[in-house]
Amino acid sequence: MNAAPEQLPALCRVCGAPCRIAPSGEIACPFCGARDVLPPDPFGRMMELKRRLDAASRAAGQLEGLERGLAHVFEDRGAFFRATSAYLVVFVMVCLLTAFQSYGAFASAPDDLEIGVVLYALLGPALAGGFVIAFGFALLVGRIRYRRAVRPHLFARPPLQPGTPARCRACGADLAPARAAVTTCRFCATQNLVTPEVMRHVASGADAEAAFYRARAARAQASTAKIGQGMTRIAFVTMIVVYLGTFGLAALASLAISAAT
Repeated sequence: MNAAPEQLPALCRVCGAPCRIAPSGEIACPFCGARDVLPPDPFGRMMELKRRLDAASRAAGQLEGLERGLAHVFEDRGAFFRATSAYLVVFVMVCLLTAFQSYGAFASAPDDLEIGVVLYALLGPALAGGFVIAFGFALLVGRIRYRRAVRPHLFARPPLQPGTPARCRACGADLAPARAAVTTCRFCATQNLVTPEVMRHVASGADAEAAFYRARAARAQASTAKIGQGMTRIAFVTMIVVYLGTFGLAALASLAISAAT
């Protein structure tokens, strides 16, 4: 169970649970009871163990590309502010520039044109704010969907004993210490979510382990793909709504000026 870095974990060919290898090369699964024997030569044994690791990694479901990046973003509480900081800076600069440029026009405008001037002045901040609103709303909805549909499948296996490392959700190997919440297994390259709750929860026994390895459910890939698509649609629809509102604001400004003249 506690695989050294130079030694590949041995997985059961039936349920994929981590097992111990006897000196004779025999494997007896402590969870499902299956028995088999590894090839006698070192190269054949290494290839067989790698094949089982690859199978476990595929069965666990992996995060790739955008989905993997989103998992890191959603696990960081300050991700929203970092992701939207550029848009927020542009929005503030547009507001300040608009206020500076519009002050003279507003001060010199006749009383009956002041409303129209104010509405036109709001067009710039509305356009810049549309990016912040659309991106922030899409990120918020994506995070909610991630926590409901994906996050439960990413949790690492808890330590067998207090003080020991968390274990990979796919191959059961000990995970190397890492600062990031999402840790990649050095044996099967599976992403694991290691949280304080995982580290505090010690496995209760072989029955819980057996249930985990025998009942592998559909994992994160399909769900995270839907999240990415949903965020794109939300951002697109939000931008349309913002820009329609901007055009409406421009129309109101024109009507106000026309009515005043």
